[in-house]
Amino acid sequence: MYLTGVEFLKTLNEQAGFSAKMVFNESGALFFSVNLQHRDQKGPQISYEGDYAGNALAAMLAPGWIEIRYHKDFSDARVTEVLRTILAEPKLAFMRDWRVTYQGRRLGSV
Repeated sequence: MYLTGVEFLKTLNEQAGFSAKMVFNESGALFFSVNLQHRDQKGPQISYEGDYAGNALAAMLAPGWIEIRYHKDFSDARVTEVLRTILAEPKLAFMRDWRVTYQGRRLGSV
């Protein structure tokens, strides 16, 4: 699984408040600064594009919270499964109890 920006996110997570972004799919996750655009962050087989053209989801991150933008190719069940796989990575253990919302709706246990 491809992961980048994990140390960046861990450092932010140690602060009282933060904002960050993530692009992710079954192939992995990219964590990066809010100063960058989701569409400009690419990884092996990971690409978020406008109008649902890409194969990945975009998310905003804050302490204890993951808010995922809608993508027509990703059902709630698929999003949940992708996040389960990503958060199973030992490097991301600190995120496992974070609240996850998709289109503003809370997803079941991830």
